[in-house]
Amino acid sequence: MIRCANVHPTPTTRYVIDPREQLTAFRTIDAAGEELIGIYHSHPVSQPYPSPTDRAEAHYPDAVYLLVSLRTGTPELRAFRIGADDFIGEVTLSA
Repeated sequence: MIRCANVHPTPTTRYVIDPREQLTAFRTIDAAGEELIGIYHSHPVSQPYPSPTDRAEAHYPDAVYLLVSLRTGTPELRAFRIGADDFIGEVTLSA
């Protein structure tokens, strides 16, 4: 897992990865011979479901998007594939 900073000015409502950190993360993945399998971020005050912004900015259709909601005090996790034409498919999480 590679963590990247949220550099958006309103981090409780938006998530933007620092471009330099994103480039470093992709280079690290490539150098290790690995592939991007998932992207995660939190929804501090909303449900763990892809928002309109999540759907518009889902540029990696092969990745699983793991959303973590913090709205109830107990983290809620859900995972999705987000594709073209506003496709959203939930992925079953297992231990």
